[in-house]
Amino acid sequence: MSEQHKALLQKLASVGGLLALIIAFSFSSPHFLTMNNIMTVGLQTSTITIIGIGVMLTILTGGIDLSIGSVMALSGVTAGIAVNAGLPVPLGMAVGVATGAFCGLLNGLCVSKLRLPPFIATLGMMMIARGVALYITNAAPVSGMPESFSYLGNGALFRVAEIGPTGFPIVKFAGIPYPVIVMLLVVAAFSFLLTKMRLGRYLYAIGSNEEAARLSGIDTQKVKTAAYMASGMLAGVAGVIIASRLVTAQPNGSVMAELDAIASAVVGGTSLMGGVGTVTGAVIGSFIIGVLRNGLNMNGVSFFVQQIVIGGVIIATVAYDQYRMHRTTTVKHSTKNTTKKSKKDGDNMKVNKLATLAAMGLAFTFAGVSADATAAQKEIAVVVKTENSNFWQNVKGGSVDAANGLDGYNITFQGPAAETAVDEQVNMIQNALNRGVAGMVIAPTDPNALVPALKAAWERGVPVALIDSGLNDDDKYHQAFLSTDNRAAGKLAALKMIKALDGKKGKVAMMSYTAGSGSAIDRDGGFQETIEAAGYEVVGPFYSNADMVTALNQTVDVLASNEDLVGIFGSNEPTAVGMARAIEQRGYAGKIVAVAFDGNADIQKFIRDGVLDGAIVQSSYGMGFMGVVTVAELLNGKKPESFIDTGVVYVTQDNIDSDKAQAVLY
Repeated sequence: MSEQHKALLQKLASVGGLLALIIAFSFSSPHFLTMNNIMTVGLQTSTITIIGIGVMLTILTGGIDLSIGSVMALSGVTAGIAVNAGLPVPLGMAVGVATGAFCGLLNGLCVSKLRLPPFIATLGMMMIARGVALYITNAAPVSGMPESFSYLGNGALFRVAEIGPTGFPIVKFAGIPYPVIVMLLVVAAFSFLLTKMRLGRYLYAIGSNEEAARLSGIDTQKVKTAAYMASGMLAGVAGVIIASRLVTAQPNGSVMAELDAIASAVVGGTSLMGGVGTVTGAVIGSFIIGVLRNGLNMNGVSFFVQQIVIGGVIIATVAYDQYRMHRTTTVKHSTKNTTKKSKKDGDNMKVNKLATLAAMGLAFTFAGVSADATAAQKEIAVVVKTENSNFWQNVKGGSVDAANGLDGYNITFQGPAAETAVDEQVNMIQNALNRGVAGMVIAPTDPNALVPALKAAWERGVPVALIDSGLNDDDKYHQAFLSTDNRAAGKLAALKMIKALDGKKGKVAMMSYTAGSGSAIDRDGGFQETIEAAGYEVVGPFYSNADMVTALNQTVDVLASNEDLVGIFGSNEPTAVGMARAIEQRGYAGKIVAVAFDGNADIQKFIRDGVLDGAIVQSSYGMGFMGVVTVAELLNGKKPESFIDTGVVYVTQDNIDSDKAQAVLY
């Protein structure tokens, strides 16, 4: 069998795997193969395809690009800043794309001129680009762009909608999302480059044998630099699209996007050894990843389980690629007869089929586990900031208990892997709407970025109750808000600290979590204005991105560099736990006043041991329970209060065992 036939068969196997996924998810969810969801899949997959094509170009040369996610974040940020500075929206977006191309150029020069390993060069750029994005924004999302900035990410061609008799818009046809059109243009342009232009042939030649390509007269340095510059440019395009889609540029966004890009390229047949890969294959690979994510979301599968499935797909695919490369090498150096060679070709195809079947099996198994998401009962989707926290797991407990007490309702519970993954939360909301949920309970990670997604819920007449954090939608797209009064809670934390300090003056450090988060803004604001009014100098806030290790390291640095520190405040669970561990490890327990927010088992132990003076504890269980009950009331025609204060308790050594404290601790 010729190499061309093998490549064709491999591509057909990938297409077959994609079709198998589509068929399976069509059976597992009646809403999967609807027009709305098809367009959503295209929208969600468009950026993966764009960056997948970019990273494929670098892999063709035998390299890799690990900086894609950070470059996407920096490109979105620079586009947002440029527009806010007064540039027209198209020109501002062009600045974002140019930023990506410049980062790619630097990658290419480091690889070609300085001869750095691609892994090291792009790893360095990954950290540099992320650091620049955080520095120029002070880790806060860039918002306030004009409405026209959102057209690229949220607009659609041929969209048809009209206002219905109830006052809600009725969308007749969702239209073709503009990001899908951009994706198609990128696919066409780079397909032409690789198949019709000299540069494309040079890329394959370098990946197959760089030294032979150089000796044949190819300027390998220029070609490799061009590949990395193209990868950076496409990362810039994707970053601008995501910023437009969220109407907010997130300096912490697109974390690990490079893994999606690499996965789509490899699953689509690009060899990590270089010299093998096609744009068509990268497109197929990206849609396999996109359909997997969307289909599992439609079945209510946890984001963590989705990572397991996609990881299994990658391992199976790369294992096949390595097996194929080993067999090809063996055949070339073998003197055995044609019959045995044909047997090896047959073995290759068997391994390919087994890899595909294994990947499909993982997806089908997990989809089957969550089949209750598409049960006949009315579904209330609970989408929170992350599942990776005891606080949100306690919210889940309240949600489940509320649903168990309601006849005819079931709940699904989802959240991304980290609070910085705003785009993943948006995808989860869109997928929930596509599977026909009756109502939604949402904890918005960003007060601006989720507005378009919840506008879509409003357009479909789906009632929404917000919990924990608010939304800058002028109360238009949600019907109830259940939360702690975070500003009042932050003020209470400051008052308790001032009382404990008993007149002792000095500096007070603020250890916060996610810059731009609505709850963080209110908690930090209430605390800071109160503590400063009492005459204390504030150090920070320092943002941990809700990561415990980051908070620990930041606190160690703050303690070491501020000898006159008298107080410290940790404004959410992971941040407070990391802060308290640093205080304990460095011997500062009892020497400074430390106040935390939230109340998991670790925080309770720190309070009992005297490491923390106290903690402001919300009723996370109550938020989940009351959120689901409120949505059920909305579905039954009742009108709840627009704001429901779920309250807080200040927990100390003296009252930690009281009924009031135990009711909110978890």
